Amino acid sequence: MVQLEAFAQRKPHQLSGGQQQRVAIARAVVNKPRLLLLDESLSALDYKLRKQMQNELKALQRKLGITFVFVTHDQEEALTMSDRIVVMRDGKIEQDGTPREIYEEPKNLFVASFIGEINIFDATVIERLDEQRVRASVEGRECNITVNFAVEAGQRLHVLLRPEDLRVDEIHHNSDADGLIGYVRERNYKGMTLESVVELENGKMVMVSEFFNEDDPDFDHSLDQKMSINWVESWEVVLADEEHQ
Repeated sequence: MVQLEAFAQRKPHQLSGGQQQRVAIARAVVNKPRLLLLDESLSALDYKLRKQMQNELKALQRKLGITFVFVTHDQEEALTMSDRIVVMRDGKIEQDGTPREIYEEPKNLFVASFIGEINIFDATVIERLDEQRVRASVEGRECNITVNFAVEAGQRLHVLLRPEDLRVDEIHHNSDADGLIGYVRERNYKGMTLESVVELENGKMVMVSEFFNEDDPDFDHSLDQKMSINWVESWEVVLADEEHQ
């Protein structure tokens, strides 16, 4: 089951970290429990081995049909491992759902900030356009946002967007540009992606993540480059400002 038959005669100190983890899992499931609690069980492993064990645990769970409750503070690990995530604060459940629901449809700012990186923009309602769309001022820029709850003019909102949901364009020679305007303050090349921190004209820092395009001469933005930031309408998550309700 855990593919350790060839190591049956070895002592614990003769096994690698991953092999020791497999032994522990085998001992835990041999009596076929209905539920298995795994409390930070992969936290001591290095990155590559942890990734390998994540896949092995998922395959083992599907094979055995036992419910695994996996406790972790690693957000990426939570998204990778789970069929269902429960986010808790002070002993109370803030939200439970599929990994995609938790990541893409957070119910409050705590959940949104807890899972992954996210940008939180301040917005004020100008008027409702129809059942779904609202005209709002987002960090001083007027645009349409999707709001699925009742709002009134002047109401404060939070507009949430993941770094990978933002679209940026360089502004050259004082040309006109639509969107939030800012300047690149940090940039980090991470192989497949380029992560940038853009400071808006009002001082807010915005995180942007783009898939690296080596064929685009303007892609590797220089520091202090002037940028416009936009997003596809309806990709945003909008929450009421709980402090001003």
